[in-house]
Amino acid sequence: KIFNFLSLLVVSILIALTTASNYLAEKPSFLTPCVLEDPQFSKCLASNLQNMFVQWKDGIPGTNTVGSLDPFFLKRVKFAQNTNSAISINADMQNVYVKGARLLTVKEANYNPSKYVARVLAFVSKLRFEFDYKVKGHVLALNLNGHGKGHFEADNVVISMDMAVKPLSTPEGTFADVQRVKIALREIGNFHINLSNLFGDNAELNNAAHTIFNENWREFYEVLKPAIEQTFETVLLDRTKKIFAYVPATYFIHNFH
Repeated sequence: KIFNFLSLLVVSILIALTTASNYLAEKPSFLTPCVLEDPQFSKCLASNLQNMFVQWKDGIPGTNTVGSLDPFFLKRVKFAQNTNSAISINADMQNVYVKGARLLTVKEANYNPSKYVARVLAFVSKLRFEFDYKVKGHVLALNLNGHGKGHFEADNVVISMDMAVKPLSTPEGTFADVQRVKIALREIGNFHINLSNLFGDNAELNNAAHTIFNENWREFYEVLKPAIEQTFETVLLDRTKKIFAYVPATYFIHNFH
């Protein structure tokens, strides 16, 4: 009987803990429920979103489903760009870490309650991508066929994000079910890339290649830009979907419905 009682007690505690962790029951002090009709609504929402990225950069307390916001992690990114232009690249990047979200500043934010779309304009002083890579193609007169570890950095990046949601009412509260995230890289100040072992032990050719890459960084960036945007869309859709399934939308917008 004692064993049965203890077993029931343990099960009851586990059920209670599981139920409690289904959503964030207590609003964090750094979030202010913004009122749609308030003239300062956009400023309030921008502050909430920026605080979300900064305060929860390592994940959200009480759940391990969201994961880190800085760095982002993506298992694999593939892209192909086959043209007759001076730059043509096929690349496979694995174990991709994107660092810099904690430096994000939300410049503008608004929400359309009739279309359920949030629009955000953000600035990041530095983004760094680290990855394992395989690449084939050509850049100007250089034929590429290498693999190794690599990284690239983008400075002073302006990013716009559209996030479409659907209201979801539960006994615990009102949540935002994220349907779609669209990312556009609007501006960039500088771009630098480094691919180790691109030409094996040929240091002279490696140096020459990186000089070409970084002196022609705008052309190189335009080739990589679709893959970078897709990476952000994939990761942010995953992260925001999990965040807003766990955190009531009313912590961000008081009269969200």
